[in-house]
Amino acid sequence: MGIDDVSAISRRDLLTGAAVGLVAGAALQPSPGHAACPARPVGGGTIDAVQTHRKLKYRTDAGLVFWWLRGVKYGQVGATLTPLFTNHTGTIQRIQPTEDGGFDMSFLEVTIATAVDNDMPLKEWKNPYTGEILPVQVRPMGPTTVHYRADNSRVIPETIGGSPIEATSEVSGPYVVGDDVFISEVIQARVYRSGSENPFVVNDMSHYHGSLAELSSPATTMAAATVSFGEITGWQKWMNMGDRPGNLTSRTFGKKAASYSQMPEAWLKGVAPVSYTHLRAHETSSMISYAVFC
Repeated sequence: MGIDDVSAISRRDLLTGAAVGLVAGAALQPSPGHAACPARPVGGGTIDAVQTHRKLKYRTDAGLVFWWLRGVKYGQVGATLTPLFTNHTGTIQRIQPTEDGGFDMSFLEVTIATAVDNDMPLKEWKNPYTGEILPVQVRPMGPTTVHYRADNSRVIPETIGGSPIEATSEVSGPYVVGDDVFISEVIQARVYRSGSENPFVVNDMSHYHGSLAELSSPATTMAAATVSFGEITGWQKWMNMGDRPGNLTSRTFGKKAASYSQMPEAWLKGVAPVSYTHLRAHETSSMISYAVFC
């Protein structure tokens, strides 16, 4: 949902299980991939689907996780795509395992919009469909805490920002080819916003990739991972598109980072002016961690 909002909702993670996790409402059930296939045969052994997913996307112990995502947002009318701007999204997660075998994830997410052809943050944007010049604001999302059950399914409210939600979610995999491990997620959601006749529709597809050797190691708690992400949604409210036909689509790529300093330079520069009420640095004996709590 990028620099838009669905009321208090912003975009994600994507990828991160952050905003994506919030968009999937009470209708979201534990993933069939986890429930039906807790382990898959691989080369004479097995791979635990739940732990693999958790290592790949999050981590299995307590600590911080950093994700970044970059991609162009397109307007689509019929079969014609129009590049609009580039989104640079960064998410900081704090993972805390819980006694029920699941975990709590607290996260903060910031998306920086830049021009399609450079990394300069946009302060205003000209809508190519209407000609209107609109202000672009950086809206941090969070801090928010979400609980995940032992099977990695989310415990989520029935509404977001007071808006009812209908959603389905599916996790498939892991798929193993040599040392490559892939896990796919598909989410379809409808958010019913106050004052809007039609719901805001979200269709997400994410594909995570990691190393079988690393993921299979008992010593690994947080594996290196990359993600490719595609999305189709309705027009974002802030764009003032009214009843014009069409939709938005994205194609993006991203990566899990081991520390804040490993996040992309364009995002780090763009997020620097964000109030430290939302993002504060804390020295510890071993690292500078970035709190996800105000």
